[in-house]
Amino acid sequence: MTREELVQYAVEYTSFYAEKYAGANLQDGKSLPILTKEEAAHAGVSIISREYYTKLGTPEVKSAYTSGSTGISLEAFSTNAESAGQLFSLWLYRRKYYGINTDAKFCFFFTLRDHYGQTKYDEQKNYLGISKELLQREKLDEIFGRIYAFQPKWLLLQPSIAMILARYIYETGAEVPGSLTYIELSGEMVTDRQRRFIESAFDAVTASQYGCNEIGSIAYEYPEGNLHVMDHNVYVEIEPFTEQERAAGTGHVIVTARHNKVMPFIRYDTGDIAGWKDVSCTCGCHGAVLELTGARKDDMIRLQDGQRISANLFRRVIQAVECCMEGRIYQYQVRQTTVDTFEIFMATDGEPEEIEGLFCEFIRDSLVGEAAFLFRYYEQLLPDELTGKLKFFWCMIPEQTGDVESVADQ
Repeated sequence: MTREELVQYAVEYTSFYAEKYAGANLQDGKSLPILTKEEAAHAGVSIISREYYTKLGTPEVKSAYTSGSTGISLEAFSTNAESAGQLFSLWLYRRKYYGINTDAKFCFFFTLRDHYGQTKYDEQKNYLGISKELLQREKLDEIFGRIYAFQPKWLLLQPSIAMILARYIYETGAEVPGSLTYIELSGEMVTDRQRRFIESAFDAVTASQYGCNEIGSIAYEYPEGNLHVMDHNVYVEIEPFTEQERAAGTGHVIVTARHNKVMPFIRYDTGDIAGWKDVSCTCGCHGAVLELTGARKDDMIRLQDGQRISANLFRRVIQAVECCMEGRIYQYQVRQTTVDTFEIFMATDGEPEEIEGLFCEFIRDSLVGEAAFLFRYYEQLLPDELTGKLKFFWCMIPEQTGDVESVADQ
């Protein structure tokens, strides 16, 4: 459906959009109010098309929950046909660029919320699902044994899980399935250094896929390394919310889903921050190229004076540390516990003294350079039990009422 058709349909068949767009110019799609996740989560049945009321709870309409990494979990509804439409372009490009057909065997990891019952493995003809609850050091032999026996053609992994498995391969000398040729990374940001480590361990090519459960695939990485918008599936806008974002050419990723009629998502704020990448790509695809910053709208450091800055500061510092150190940082997470205290969690084979010295050197001249940094070291960091993701930054300070000021990315 075109954007105009989606808007007209949503206004006609849902009371939510009829009220939200009352008095708006429906012909100017880019001026319509933005839909937040909070609004969608609390809209209830008002955001569901009246055409599908009687089909809710039937096999024709299925639901999927978002991860809840923003603090809000949303149940999204779609028909089987809509879900197939969301995946059509993704499967087309998987096959075109990486030789992955729809019947290719693959492995993935799931949270128990994604599956009914307490099953640890879900093995079918074409896939092997593995519970993230098994991602304990003492269970990796068992997990890798199941993966090897299944002989998948490809893996669908979050980067943090891919790093756990890649480290296991290097440390144990485990044999990689000979059938494996491709790994798709999704759900978290991956650095170039992590990508090289994963590809080397598995002897397989990787590609990033950016999307969300409520809408499907938004952008996909082609072999040239660019993340192209899946314009057959979505309309994407970059909407700056601050002067700093506008000056940097970045903003919130705002998405309109082209296939969702059961539960329309029009100008939906994903919460991710990105910009358009000005690049001449030789792959032949005409889709615009996204450049994700790795931050979400909630990934903000609180300062003493009430201002907030992007937590990407820590991502850059830790990447700089890893480039200078002996050894490797496999995983990390930063938690802000007070305005001047941060806990740094790491899974690494490096020397703590060297890591901490480099970290303090690189962060010294930043706006948090005088803060206290408490380092914690672990064999591995596990994804959050609820969201299934390893979020790189958590601000643990309770939210205060009143406005706060955001300043430029430091």
